[in-house]
Amino acid sequence: MNRLLKNKSLLIGLAMLTLASCSNDNNSGEPEVDNTAADKYFLAGTSSDGTTTFTYTMAVKDLAKDTLVSTNYPGTIENMGSYTQWGYSGTKALFAISYQQGNPAPGSVFQLSAAGALKKIDDFVLDKGFNTIGSFSHYLVAAANGETLTGANDGKKGSVFYSFDLNNNNAITQYAAVGEGFVGGDQIASFVGIADAGNDTFFTAVNLAIGPSARPVNADSIYVAKMDAQAKLVRLYKDNRLSASGGQFRSARYGQLANDADGNTYVFSTGYGTTTKKSGALLIKKDATAFDAAYYFNIEEASGGYKLRKVWNITADYFLLEMYNTSGVVASTVAATQYAVARMSTKDFKWVRDGFPTVSEITSVGWPFTADGKAYISAVTPNTNPTVYVIDPITATAKKGISVSGVSAIPGMGKLSPQSDIK
Repeated sequence: MNRLLKNKSLLIGLAMLTLASCSNDNNSGEPEVDNTAADKYFLAGTSSDGTTTFTYTMAVKDLAKDTLVSTNYPGTIENMGSYTQWGYSGTKALFAISYQQGNPAPGSVFQLSAAGALKKIDDFVLDKGFNTIGSFSHYLVAAANGETLTGANDGKKGSVFYSFDLNNNNAITQYAAVGEGFVGGDQIASFVGIADAGNDTFFTAVNLAIGPSARPVNADSIYVAKMDAQAKLVRLYKDNRLSASGGQFRSARYGQLANDADGNTYVFSTGYGTTTKKSGALLIKKDATAFDAAYYFNIEEASGGYKLRKVWNITADYFLLEMYNTSGVVASTVAATQYAVARMSTKDFKWVRDGFPTVSEITSVGWPFTADGKAYISAVTPNTNPTVYVIDPITATAKKGISVSGVSAIPGMGKLSPQSDIK
């Protein structure tokens, strides 16, 4: 195991993230930082001077309270560069990574010290880049698809899984998965999303591309692979009621698998391209060996014709759905800044309208986050500071939470617990 490409010269050469960072002292009139050894919420804001983007990360006591903080908030860490995706496995650590379209992807690890102070623990670079991230057990995983493999699989097409071990100082191990013939034939598999399958295994959606024989891909089938911690196939799941699972924005891919509080896995699908299948969800019950034949949720119908892009479990079997702004067939570049809450067991679908900005008002949104039975979505509207909105899953209503001045967006959030081994 090793810390992949963890060297300052490459990071500086990439000019995406600067390892040198600084913390703000409490000389600004900001509210006193909570230095107690208690859980805190991670918040990241970004700003630009026209040529350089800066990211300001901070640990705050509450996201739900309607307060205003700034980049001078006590303990804020300033970094040159920006992150695009955010991952966490529980509250032990948060990983921020910058997607670079197949090029090496720099990132950072944030944790709370034993005293409750935010610390940037590590910087790293994923040498193959990444397409999707997720977590299971005590691992956080990033997968790079479309790679030409080396070693025992030399020359074969496949994917590289980077596994961060949170129980071993965030050490990174690479595992290769051959994509050729993954579901039979010579079609090439790639993998999108990660959901915990128990016993140190995970689910990941399988997307297929045409192989050397040019055999067409069936756009009306869905595959999910159960993999072990070394990215070896344990079981393959197939169903013909949905198309491939995985949200898209150009070449980026977003996982659409998530567990409810009981460990059942819901597998969602947007329904891109030529498929005849609707945007919806299927169910793999905990420890099941196949999709649940009795469960199918037509989310496109429930929403009035809209397709989903991203999903998060909020609590129990309530899920936050990020929906495209236009109905019907969508391209991956279409905006998706409206949200809904779905209760999966009852197939109840509610738009988040009350208390949340309208689609016409929103100029951008950040990466939503769920904790403590609530969903948190950051949004930017004209002539206001970027603001976090708190979503109640039962009522699907929103209320205004924390806002940050001196930034143009709040791209990432999370929750962290103090770690006794960090000073």
